[in-house]
Amino acid sequence: MNDQELVKAVIRGDNSAMRDLIFRYQDLVLNTCYKVLQSREDAQDIAQEVFIETYRSAVRLRNEENISFWLYRISLNKSINYLKRSQNMLFRSIQQIESIFRHDSPGSSPVPHSDDNPGESLEASERQQMLSAAVAALPARQQKAFVLYYYEELTYKEISAVLGLSASSVESLLVRGRENVRKRCRPDFAANKEIKT
Repeated sequence: MNDQELVKAVIRGDNSAMRDLIFRYQDLVLNTCYKVLQSREDAQDIAQEVFIETYRSAVRLRNEENISFWLYRISLNKSINYLKRSQNMLFRSIQQIESIFRHDSPGSSPVPHSDDNPGESLEASERQQMLSAAVAALPARQQKAFVLYYYEELTYKEISAVLGLSASSVESLLVRGRENVRKRCRPDFAANKEIKT
């Protein structure tokens, strides 16, 4: 069954169809939640909430062309809201955003930690915490755009569909987000780091 057929079956009360939908998208939802929360346990809890909402919203979903975009949106919203509620945003949000200071492409590797040089590891860890705190403090829409672009590696067009915005609005969110991250980081760390849009 395709997604629309599964959703129609869920609306009819077919529990096996809901199980199939969860099985099909559990990795996407769990990974998206984890990338924001950085806690497997919290990600599992929020993923469960996402699928409860999916079940409750099945009637609306029958008109969705792309269920995965809807799930991205709900997963991001619930994860970010959880962070705000728990007031643990500073060190549990997006990791590896350091790549925006060093690479053009999404999904690039962070600076490796050296086990041979504890001083280097500590400095890299401190930089990572600072970046995580900066990204966690972004306004929600900028934060969502970051997750989708740098971790999910979606294109501007795909992010537009997920967030319900134009591609130019997505680009603007990313530009403002990068600038806000720079401003919150130490000047000696962010200085002279070229970021291309």
